[in-house]
Amino acid sequence: MSEIYVIISTFLECLDCHQPRSTTLAPAIFNIIENSSTWTLKAHCLWHLGNLYDTLSRVAEAMKAFQAAEVLYFTSGNHTSAAECVITCAASYNQQGRFIQAKQVLEDLQGSDSWKYLSKTVKEGAWYFLDQARMHALAVSADELFVKSIGDGFWDWRFQIRHWQAKLYSGGDIVQVKMHLEDLLRCARIGKSRSLALCVLAELAFCEDRLSDAMDILQDIVEMFEQYPHHVDWCTVFKGVVASKQGNYELARELIHKTAKSALRSTDIFIHRSYASAHVEVTAEEYDMAESYFIATIEGCDVQSELVLKAFSVRGLGEVTFAHGDFALAAHHFAKTWSLCTEMGVPPQNLYSCYPFHALPKRFEGWAVFLEGRSPFETVM
Repeated sequence: MSEIYVIISTFLECLDCHQPRSTTLAPAIFNIIENSSTWTLKAHCLWHLGNLYDTLSRVAEAMKAFQAAEVLYFTSGNHTSAAECVITCAASYNQQGRFIQAKQVLEDLQGSDSWKYLSKTVKEGAWYFLDQARMHALAVSADELFVKSIGDGFWDWRFQIRHWQAKLYSGGDIVQVKMHLEDLLRCARIGKSRSLALCVLAELAFCEDRLSDAMDILQDIVEMFEQYPHHVDWCTVFKGVVASKQGNYELARELIHKTAKSALRSTDIFIHRSYASAHVEVTAEEYDMAESYFIATIEGCDVQSELVLKAFSVRGLGEVTFAHGDFALAAHHFAKTWSLCTEMGVPPQNLYSCYPFHALPKRFEGWAVFLEGRSPFETVM
């Protein structure tokens, strides 16, 4: 019987790597009878099922599989695999903007009996995603973030790059951040570490209005990952945002349109490009189109339980209604944005601090006026 479970795990792994699609095996896997001889085997099946769902952007189902696998791994005494399930769920919480939950599950892991059994590499993974959650919540000084990895292990480059990214997000010295990131880029040889450094350098260039540089860096990432459509589409959408800031709205729309096919297969890409389209249209003052895209993004976010782009989109709706002079409806949207910030654990005034490419142009000041309680929102706050 154990051979069947091994075959199922192998099949799911191959499906995930080569032809990701739904499988009818899920109910059977969850219904495997649990006893001491099946705990680990069932957990392996659930782990690979979770990875498949994650690839398919089916976040809720992935989390359910990982959480079920965690319990079985822990029951069988496999502390490392149980911790990896927790860390994977925390990473998903971060992607959803659920930074409070990510912080909670990782702090619980560190306080558990399992922590003492974990390797340095696994612990570094927990610290990495915990610091991601703390960075987005701006809960501690950037000096304290991403500093626990020392040496040349798997996580080391990522820790160093994220440390300087946290400095950028918290308003640190841009010249110093740029210098350190360029040094890291020259040293980093692992593809993902190099792409992460390039992403932060693109954000930095965008913040400094060096838009041609930002476009070139994003193109470097596209070329680096040309065999990985998801990465290509993600950066292509950001190129559209950069083109929009340059005032070239037609190019922006053209770049975002290139990702249309991927959006049909991936909810993550759909909401990413939908928000970017809204961003372009509101910047171009095409408010009706912007409103449609903001609403579509919110609907996609509800499917994924994604809070970040939902908060950005609800704020965007507020700016559209503010521009139309409907201050009561604008106040409603801004109040909802505030509520989403609270749910994420992000200070409302720092909504975009960790998302430079997503921030609306400063001329859209309804949100700032609302936060300050100025006219016409004096009685709302």
